[in-house]
Amino acid sequence: MKNFIKIAIAALGATFGSSSIANGYQAATPDVYVVMFRADYCAPCKIVEPALSQALTNLSDPRIEYVHIDIGAGNGEANAHTVFDRGLVQQYNMWLGVTGFAAIIDGDTKQTLGCVNMQYDAGSMAMHIRNLQNIAQRNEPSIDFTCPASNAPV
Repeated sequence: MKNFIKIAIAALGATFGSSSIANGYQAATPDVYVVMFRADYCAPCKIVEPALSQALTNLSDPRIEYVHIDIGAGNGEANAHTVFDRGLVQQYNMWLGVTGFAAIIDGDTKQTLGCVNMQYDAGSMAMHIRNLQNIAQRNEPSIDFTCPASNAPV
């Protein structure tokens, strides 16, 4: 009977796309998603990504989830699953083809709170992400103009 329950829970996890259900608990929604839009050919990405990695390491907060969107060839299906599973389709569609920045998105409302780009060093990225996380926790609107313009509609 115990194995049957594990299989049923695992099947539910597969159905709902969540390994946390299969492990016997429901993962909490993060306070914020930090969504890096990148491509191999993107020069600013080579500046942003190491600084962002350092910022997230310094923050070391399980309530911040890093999401990696690589718009390079052959990544479309993986990107689609990543954004769909987290409810970030609006931002993906808005910035598909725009690279070299990371959007900070409220985990509950899925609203974009702000962005970081190559104008930030690791310390200022960490501070900006933490400030936006605090805004998300307080359910306040963000007035932040750090994000790039969206791509042209197709």
